[in-house]
Amino acid sequence: MADNSSSLSLLTVLKPGGSSHIEAESKPAKTIDQMIALMSDRGLAITDETRLRQVLFDCNYYRLSGYFRPFQVNPAVGDNRYRPGTQDVDFLIPYTMDEELRNIILKGTAKVELTLRSRFAYLLASDGNAYTYMDPESYQSVRSKRGELLRDNLLRNMSKWMKMSNEVCMRHYRRKGGPVPVWAAVETFPFNTLSRMLSLHVDAKALRELYRSVGLRTNLRTSSEVVHAMVYLRNLCSHHARLWHREMVIPSPMTRDMKTAFDDFEYGEKSVASSLLALMYLVRNIEDGDDYATEIRGFLDANDAYVSGIKTALHWE
Repeated sequence: MADNSSSLSLLTVLKPGGSSHIEAESKPAKTIDQMIALMSDRGLAITDETRLRQVLFDCNYYRLSGYFRPFQVNPAVGDNRYRPGTQDVDFLIPYTMDEELRNIILKGTAKVELTLRSRFAYLLASDGNAYTYMDPESYQSVRSKRGELLRDNLLRNMSKWMKMSNEVCMRHYRRKGGPVPVWAAVETFPFNTLSRMLSLHVDAKALRELYRSVGLRTNLRTSSEVVHAMVYLRNLCSHHARLWHREMVIPSPMTRDMKTAFDDFEYGEKSVASSLLALMYLVRNIEDGDDYATEIRGFLDANDAYVSGIKTALHWE
């Protein structure tokens, strides 16, 4: 397993014909004994070597290293020594709590995803658009930075997911050879595809009704950005990413209604807590209750050091 503590050295390699290029030198793998020795040499006080060994074996040194950073002298410039007094439990506790929080978040994002999927299909069908969702004219002609029509990529993805689906209803429609209604099609789409569908669709009436039904009383663009942020949060959790002190690449916009609903909930810019606030708000409006928000807040209140890392984003690069 590779140590990520130092920059890769560079070798100039002579290629046939006299040209040269720069290649990164491969780093030798380290045993768990070597990893622990390295951490100890850098000043870490190891209080439970058995547990640390198990975590290193189960979760990968590289993944765990993200939890080291707040306790190191200056990792941004490669000084990975631990600050005096740092113990292994200092980062093992947030590592373990992240795992629990990810599971709680996934319950909420699943509720949001399923609700948006069902309500949007219903509203489109109610507007007479049950079979127009695959028409290019149903989506805005917005282009990417490379000049590609975003709707073209969306339509390809939608078609791909429907063809790949083995759901009984999809096999039924394929066997009949008839068109697939939107309420069946959306069940094959992942959250990201649904989010892009919402951001590009031209049925403003259906979109406004959808967003208002989950408490988003703002413009369509901001509402779609909130949904996109929920997709990003959900994907982080699905891929077991670190949440503690994470800088959110796609943070959720904060609407006035969100801030008012949880006016005592603290969050820093681009922190996980800001997206948690949006998630709690959406679930509150879907379920018409605060059970989910109470669960999240109760979990965060259990450890002040951990919640500080959820409310504060750090950037080491």
